[in-house]
Amino acid sequence: MASKFVDANIFLEIFTRLGKKSDRSRRLIQSSSSLCSNLLVFSEVVWVLDSFYEMDKKLIIGCLRKILTSKVEIDEKKLLVNAVNFYEKNNVDWTDCLNVFLLKDKKISKIYSYDKGLNKFGWVKRVEP
Repeated sequence: MASKFVDANIFLEIFTRLGKKSDRSRRLIQSSSSLCSNLLVFSEVVWVLDSFYEMDKKLIIGCLRKILTSKVEIDEKKLLVNAVNFYEKNNVDWTDCLNVFLLKDKKISKIYSYDKGLNKFGWVKRVEP
């Protein structure tokens, strides 16, 4: 079982910078098998790469796939793989995508929201209060 948590800034260091810190971060991810992370880290990585670095969606997806295929144990990995695949193929917001996949996993099929973008997810019905 993994015993050391990897925060978003370690992944961001690898994806956005060159230097000693990014080299150490890369070595950590490549060499250790006792690391873990979670879907909140994924959301932070997406948010920073998109909003701060203004990275293209295809590059962001590549970064997410690198995390998913690393030695880092990821909570909800199957859910994240499905969410990344859907995010790649559809014009949807990452946070919406992740939320709707969490709903699907919990077998929740109705969501109260004014966000019409949620209509793109065929397995959830958006209802305005």
